[in-house]
Amino acid sequence: MTTNVLFAGVGGQGIVTASDVLAQAAMVAGWSVKKAETHGMAQRGGSVVSHVRFSADGQVYSPLIPAGEAGFLVALEVLEGLRWLWMLRASGRIVCDDRRIPPITVSSGNARYPADAAERVAERGVLVPATAEASGLGEPRAANAVLLGALSPFLEIPTGAWRAAFAERLKPRALSVNWDAFARGRAFADVAP
Repeated sequence: MTTNVLFAGVGGQGIVTASDVLAQAAMVAGWSVKKAETHGMAQRGGSVVSHVRFSADGQVYSPLIPAGEAGFLVALEVLEGLRWLWMLRASGRIVCDDRRIPPITVSSGNARYPADAAERVAERGVLVPATAEASGLGEPRAANAVLLGALSPFLEIPTGAWRAAFAERLKPRALSVNWDAFARGRAFADVAP
């Protein structure tokens, strides 16, 4: 069976890095992995989406997750989580940072940020104070690692594979704080409803 994880957020949040870490962890664990990403004006705060697919039996033929087939959605911003919910299968779950980043249409006054966005996202999974947790470690950019930690109990990837993936994909100076952020996310997932 193939595990499908979709990552969504805005440019600069570390979507590609987070998906790289997951893909590497799955490879270290011995799974067959495919990955793809799209960057929509990422340098201007636009949407960034990354697909990660992995399987123990080696039957991953495409890097793109079919519509309605994501088992998990990891979103680094509430509206981006809401925007990509349609990709989840009926039993799929979202792990989403509770952070709100108004898109340009909202900040320019041409649209409104949906007042019920967080509630709609929470109906399909869990909101995690990932940016706040990472900020508590002195590195708000590690919010992506907090979310990986919150996702990790749902995946059959050993802790050692996660640790090896972080070491492979992150710069040495960022490793310690990101591993601490991952641990905070995992602890949050252990107590989340």
